[in-house]
Amino acid sequence: MKDTGLRFTCLLALLASLGPTNSSRAEQIQQNTVLSVRFSGIPVGTANFNIQLNGQHYEVNANGKTAGIVDMFAPGSGEAKSEGAVKPDTILTSTNQVVFSGKDEKATLDMTFVDGAVEKVALKTNKPKDKSGPKWVPVKPEDLKAVIDPASTLVIPVPIGEANDGRKVCNRTLNIYDGDARYNMALTYKRTQPVKTDGYRGYAYVCKLKYIPIAGHKTGQKNIKYMAANEGMELWLAPIAKRPVFTVIRVEVPTWLGQVTALPVKFVSSIQ
Repeated sequence: MKDTGLRFTCLLALLASLGPTNSSRAEQIQQNTVLSVRFSGIPVGTANFNIQLNGQHYEVNANGKTAGIVDMFAPGSGEAKSEGAVKPDTILTSTNQVVFSGKDEKATLDMTFVDGAVEKVALKTNKPKDKSGPKWVPVKPEDLKAVIDPASTLVIPVPIGEANDGRKVCNRTLNIYDGDARYNMALTYKRTQPVKTDGYRGYAYVCKLKYIPIAGHKTGQKNIKYMAANEGMELWLAPIAKRPVFTVIRVEVPTWLGQVTALPVKFVSSIQ
């Protein structure tokens, strides 16, 4: 899979999840989110997240595809599934599967985790990378501890009583391994913004998003350098079913070619 700013943005737009509640019995929560991905105002793709939570177990099924003019020149689609456990202020991934299909590339990924550490990685692609050169930063065993998969990066649980504090929700660093590269997403609170879409009328905490490459990338690569220096990225987080768990409802990523935005079309939750 190519390390590009657009790929990083699509990962953010594709993936989301849930968290725990404090009821006496396990509540089953379902969340459906639809985002319209736009490039300089032009529709270029859609993302659909279907999430289920049963007690402290979460399962995410997500899919996305290109649209409009992008579909004519660089068609692509992807599916992702993740599951694991949600703790009061963190998450533990157990499994992650991804299927990606592009114009010239096909890839599948299967990962398993144990206690926050990567146990198994099976990445198959028709375009494998040669990372033997001196400019490549190798992924070391210590890089694969205390990490989560990309699908789980958008699960933001907070302790009960802290959901009304945007700084408690935003201010955190997510350690991510996507089966190929290791990087961090550092979030810091910027502001609170009203949001209205199908199924939701309320607020979102706007977090500044900072991309920090750790390993698995090529030193000096243009896209990596640009993303690491990008100060304009935002991740908007909204509460799920009025619980102390937040997930993505909007994404803003400026690129050197134009603005990439994932806008909410639908944000609906139900409790059983």
